[in-house]
Amino acid sequence: MIIGVKLETVLLFLQKYVYSKIHLTANKPMTINYFYALTIFHHVANTNSFTATASQLGLAVSSVTRQIDNLEQSLQVKLLNRSTRHLDLTHAGMRYLQQTEPILAELQQVNEAIKEEQIEPQGRLCLTFPSSYGIEKIAPLLAEFAHLYPKIELELFASDEFVDLFNEKYDVGVRLGRVEDDRLVAKFIASQQRLLCASPDYLRLHGTPQIPSQLAEHNCLPFMYQGYASKWYFHQTGKTQSLRVTGNLMGNNIEMLKQATLDGQGISHLPNWLIEKALQSGALVQVLSDWQVTPSLATDDGIYLVYPPTSRNVVKIGVLVNFLAQRLIG
Repeated sequence: MIIGVKLETVLLFLQKYVYSKIHLTANKPMTINYFYALTIFHHVANTNSFTATASQLGLAVSSVTRQIDNLEQSLQVKLLNRSTRHLDLTHAGMRYLQQTEPILAELQQVNEAIKEEQIEPQGRLCLTFPSSYGIEKIAPLLAEFAHLYPKIELELFASDEFVDLFNEKYDVGVRLGRVEDDRLVAKFIASQQRLLCASPDYLRLHGTPQIPSQLAEHNCLPFMYQGYASKWYFHQTGKTQSLRVTGNLMGNNIEMLKQATLDGQGISHLPNWLIEKALQSGALVQVLSDWQVTPSLATDDGIYLVYPPTSRNVVKIGVLVNFLAQRLIG
């Protein structure tokens, strides 16, 4: 006979409740809702009365009695001493009450928090994105998002390296280019163009290339990924050619490459969202504008918000994805 009930036993019971069903004996299967039964047990313990508990909870006295009977049967422990006029806790019942009280309180708090989150999104939310895109496009939106959703604690992680959302515990990511991982939900935001550009001073001194092969005569400033400078691929009316360019500067930060280009150091290959203002002001000039230039053979180039499929129905993730999609589109 079990005399006391350990906290681990209670946690096991509550875990079984999550999976809905348990079999208490080999020949008498029983389904018990432990959260419901615990709530009734605590009411009975506080009122010392089945009748008062039934009245408080709006139940029949027989329903209250049945829940206590089921709980005692599942534990194989007598929790209450009962007589026609008197009801009190056994020693095991007192221990069970004390040890389950914080668990029940925590469950009730979690339930309330979940309900509140449906009304007002809240809690920690982690967003990852490429550094330059975050500075250029996401940073200006943060104050508005905080104003709209003051209870969301937004954590930002900027990285130009690949970030695995499944292994690194980020909720939402911004991806530039193609989304290769078909395990992720990918929401298309906008097309992206990567343009060859140079400063007017550089082109005045060194001339403007008219065909891709002439880039071999120029100082090019390629982007590096994982220690390697990628080729530039040129697409035009069904034909593609590639060129491995060289120059006296390369790097894995496009902001620095942009600055070097503005300073007249050479020709670089940069995304349109980064250089649109410089193009409009004339600080930069597009080169070989009749060619589509990409960092790989693929010609589709977009901006996506990605997240695991298990996050589809998480309210706070949904509001962040919708907010960014509306502000970043186009």
